[in-house]
Amino acid sequence: MMLELIVQFPDGSNQAQQWTSCPLEESTLILRGFEGERHTYKSAGTLDQDVFWESYKSEVFSAGSDMDAPVYQHMLEQAINAIQQHDLHKVVLSRDSFLELKNAAPKATFESLRAHFPQCTVFALKSRELGHWMGASPEILLESVEEGYRSMSLAGTRLQGGSVWGAKELDEQKFVTKEIHRTLKEFGGKVTRGSQETFPAGPVEHLLTWVNTDVEDAVPVDMLEALHPTPAVCGTPTESAKELIEDLESYDRELYTGYLAFTEPKVHATVLLRTMKWYTNGIRFFAGGGITKDSVPLNEWMETEYKISALKDAVILE
Repeated sequence: MMLELIVQFPDGSNQAQQWTSCPLEESTLILRGFEGERHTYKSAGTLDQDVFWESYKSEVFSAGSDMDAPVYQHMLEQAINAIQQHDLHKVVLSRDSFLELKNAAPKATFESLRAHFPQCTVFALKSRELGHWMGASPEILLESVEEGYRSMSLAGTRLQGGSVWGAKELDEQKFVTKEIHRTLKEFGGKVTRGSQETFPAGPVEHLLTWVNTDVEDAVPVDMLEALHPTPAVCGTPTESAKELIEDLESYDRELYTGYLAFTEPKVHATVLLRTMKWYTNGIRFFAGGGITKDSVPLNEWMETEYKISALKDAVILE
């Protein structure tokens, strides 16, 4: 299986390469969906970007969940009820939304994403098996740092410029931070947390806390699998949240909320968020939010609307 990939990293560096499937032990790139198998690759050379964009957009889109507001809010009410019965602390529920649009310009849209989301990992990929995807993810699953590794606890959403964070958002982020801390602690070493800060991501902001570990002998691939899916894209406890997602969500997330991981020369793994899948007849957008006992269904619907609108606003027409 071949993969073509263009990425701009948060530090401003970029990469455009072709990749070919290989066994895990030979790979330097891992692509994983929310569920299912992971895909492992090694570099097959530099990518011709002009050719990449000329043939962007794949099959015709036919069906997805495309929930309207009442249906999505009913799903959230069921989730809140499960949480209030103490089965869960948090669950992340999502939806897709298809926009029929035949004249979208993929290359110009990618450049627009880079401009709109300078602090994110911006990517565009093509795969015959997985489709054509683009996105601007604010969340780093794992990356190498001088003293070891760190993972980003990113949760809670408000419109940019808000003055205070509500209890719901603070609790949501706390769940994520505690679970990442617990997961990294299993690999040994000293685990520490940075100070909580506000992270801008286009028209919205999130709460961010870095969780650091000084472990040196852990296998990065094992750490990635232990961290995925984080409570920021699934919930806590993880298995209970995954079961509820399977019961309530009416579509396959595919690559949305999976991860893209470079393992050499340093580890840089990003969670696949703020994603859109391109088709010949339009673009399919994905968004979700963390649901807790304090969630208000209408507010959660609006959060997904803000996230999808931010991506739609970045789309450039030919």
